[in-house]
Amino acid sequence: MTALPGFAVLMARLLDHRGLAPTEWARRAGVAEADLAEALDGGAPDEALLRRLAPALALDTADLFEIAAQPLPADLAPAGGMATTSIVSVVRFGTALPADRRAELRAFVASLPPSRQTGRIEGLPVFAPDPSSAGNLLMRMVASRNLGWTGTAKVFRHLTGRSWMADAYGRIATGGQEPTPDLVADFAVVLGLPAGDLAALLGVPLPPEVPRPDDAVADGALLLRDLRRLGVGQLREAEDLVRVLSSS
Repeated sequence: MTALPGFAVLMARLLDHRGLAPTEWARRAGVAEADLAEALDGGAPDEALLRRLAPALALDTADLFEIAAQPLPADLAPAGGMATTSIVSVVRFGTALPADRRAELRAFVASLPPSRQTGRIEGLPVFAPDPSSAGNLLMRMVASRNLGWTGTAKVFRHLTGRSWMADAYGRIATGGQEPTPDLVADFAVVLGLPAGDLAALLGVPLPPEVPRPDDAVADGALLLRDLRRLGVGQLREAEDLVRVLSSS
């Protein structure tokens, strides 16, 4: 298993890939340069700093918490519960919609209040988080979208065409499977990240050619982020809507 460095090195890689100076990142985030410099010197970034830094890099805030190996605050944590079937269904039918109806679906999902339901994510066996593992980081980022290993396998199959069994993602999570260049490219699609950003972050080269996901797939990845805080009842409302949009 290849060890993954800490937050400071990971962010230095990303900033270098983006051609962005730390001072400019601090300016965009509206944070003190000294506070960012401390985090980039190896200090543990606090919650308030991470919340300001993420949007300044156009990163999902929950993803930046995972990159920093910090616990997700309650408002960023997935709702949990038996949600896999509904999440996969909404994404599958949603990506088949024309652009205007995909936008309508996302607007509806965004209008729903976060669920107070909490609990273990369906199908996610307990494993010891190991921030030094690139695979563990990738799977924690996917898990923040309320997907266990079974849901991950289904979403990957739909958005990327990768047909792996659920236990293969378990091996990634526990360090038994190294993230290969083509696998990192597929994770980038599902996570809604530029493939170059994710590859730079993990220190993994990309394949010679990485096709840009089409707009429907890119919208599916964004929809995954929107769905993670919904409870089962709300997800069924979203399922009902996407089926109506699909048939009208």
